[in-house]
Amino acid sequence: MKAEEIFEKSVQVMKGLIGRDGIASSIGRAKERGEEGNISLLERERENINILVRKIVDEGGAESALPGASRDLTDAMVLRYLRNRDIFMKTFPGGIEDIDPDPVSLWAAMMISPMDDTPE
Repeated sequence: MKAEEIFEKSVQVMKGLIGRDGIASSIGRAKERGEEGNISLLERERENINILVRKIVDEGGAESALPGASRDLTDAMVLRYLRNRDIFMKTFPGGIEDIDPDPVSLWAAMMISPMDDTPE
């Protein structure tokens, strides 16, 4: 599967979960927080993001997994997605053969990289 196709499918999952406006709001708050604040948020919410991603996957990508998620957790999820998506695109610019084409599986693979899943 080509990298662009993986990228597009994962973006659609994020938009389906959080919405275009929700993503834009999270990005706006990230700019206000600055780099240090964003790093701190990602570290603080690391395990919560992993739990939420697994819940979303278990529910087949349903946005019903998000109610009750704090704004900080949603913001951290958007930050991680953007960071990991950039890393993915640089690491696999040509895409990946024999990858599960399910959009939620692609998104989850992007959301939980080995460095995100490693306990401290």
